[in-house]
Amino acid sequence: MAEIQEILVRAVLPIVKAVGKVEMEHVLWGVKENNSMETYRNTLQGLHSDFSLLKEIALKSKTSIDDGIIDLVLEAVKETAEADGITLA
Repeated sequence: MAEIQEILVRAVLPIVKAVGKVEMEHVLWGVKENNSMETYRNTLQGLHSDFSLLKEIALKSKTSIDDGIIDLVLEAVKETAEADGITLA
């Protein structure tokens, strides 16, 4: 039974993450539409910095977290910033 559950999770997880990425992009669009460009840029840069640091700390400390979620956020932020010509430091 555990093997079936594992197979289902492996099949469904990429779909859930893809939907999460789209939702994150929608949230970022909302930030862009409802704030100044400076606030939007600072939000993208802050998210990129925070999640990059979180990923680095998790790797160095060998903490067991779902780095797929961190990667999802980082990917959505990077793609959104690239589309809007915003440099992430």
